[in-house]
Amino acid sequence: MGKSMKWLILLCVFLSLLFIIILLSISHNPPPPNKTAVAALYSDVGTWEESVQAAEKMFQWMNYTVELVNADHINNNGLDDFSILCIPGGNMYQYVQDISSRGMENIKNFIGNGGSYIGICAGAYFASEKVVWRGNQLPMRPLGVFPSTAEGPINEIAPYPNYTMCKVNIVDSAHPITQSEPDSAWMLYYWGPVLIPNKDANITILGRYDRGNQPTMLAFDYGLGRAFLIGTHSEIEEDSERDGVAFADESDDHGSDWELMRKAVLWSLKKCMHAWFKCGHTTACRRVKAFMAKST
Repeated sequence: MGKSMKWLILLCVFLSLLFIIILLSISHNPPPPNKTAVAALYSDVGTWEESVQAAEKMFQWMNYTVELVNADHINNNGLDDFSILCIPGGNMYQYVQDISSRGMENIKNFIGNGGSYIGICAGAYFASEKVVWRGNQLPMRPLGVFPSTAEGPINEIAPYPNYTMCKVNIVDSAHPITQSEPDSAWMLYYWGPVLIPNKDANITILGRYDRGNQPTMLAFDYGLGRAFLIGTHSEIEEDSERDGVAFADESDDHGSDWELMRKAVLWSLKKCMHAWFKCGHTTACRRVKAFMAKST
């Protein structure tokens, strides 16, 4: 039998096994009930309009359906119809006033049951246990899914109430969100927090502000779900019109942050974000990688 015929037979066997593995993966990992790739984007009193508009454009660019939800919806209807909850920039103190204790529990249950939480700037403050604003701890009870203190604004980066572009250094190049990212990125800073995890917190710090070397980007599990928090405004495209807003268009962001956010959302949804036969981040990927290792 010629070498070409042997390779053809091996290829047929490999493709057959691959097909079986995909079927097994689907059967053993069915999608959660009542979950679709729909993003709930918080939009109510206190949210920053430009952040909401830009985040909506960003999620649409990722091919997700976006529904704007207010505090009343979260408080009374819950989030069972969504896969993603994004709390955008704005006034985190106002968020806590409007989202009731029942609404807070609805959010916690949503994440704990497998949902994705994306917190941008005020959404990162909101997710923390304690919020320190301009040197004073605010008399508020945040969501508390992130065991930490969120403290801001950072005058070392931009004296309040100014905004500026800031450099964020990637400090974990092995994490699925950041492993293909450059060593640093320039992002819009607009009163965002330093995110200081508690000592016993199981948190992965992905990025730090270049000035001060304090955490600004991190990821963690919460029950069956996942959360990604970022202190900067990665939804705003400073020198592009595709975000639908003109804010900070005079700035140079040295490139888009939307691809980073896309990977953050995929990670938080436990979706594979790379060539699926290479990454090893899902059950199917790991099975194929193991098979390929044995065959070589």
